[in-house]
Amino acid sequence: MTLAFALVMLIPIVVLVYLQTSSGSEQLAVDQAQQSVNRLKNVADTVGAQGPPSKATVNVIIPSRVNSITVGNGSSPGREIIFSLRAAGGTTEIVATTLYNVTGVDLANITRSGTYPVSVEAVDNYNNTGLPCVVVRPA
Repeated sequence: MTLAFALVMLIPIVVLVYLQTSSGSEQLAVDQAQQSVNRLKNVADTVGAQGPPSKATVNVIIPSRVNSITVGNGSSPGREIIFSLRAAGGTTEIVATTLYNVTGVDLANITRSGTYPVSVEAVDNYNNTGLPCVVVRPA
């Protein structure tokens, strides 16, 4: 009887601790993604302001819950950097808007968690479109 009472008291505590830990790791992933998006945005803005042939390399932390990274409008230049993360309520997007057109090349390869060097380069004529752009790619 005493053992049953102890288990009845212990199970809610274990569940509560699990839920708090899960929520904490989700918040940590969101915070890391926000920091990485802001870091990429700041470097892209700096490189864009300096113009071609300006180039920089920055280390970016990719948290474990990242589904995708979009720079620009997918395959064409745009002004957004988006990290899409898995969250308890669905998908969360962390977005930063840049001052200059940006595009991403081969960023699908760095959606696994870890720290990656990323190259950010200003170009005059992106893919012969005549558009000045900041290209973000794995270093």
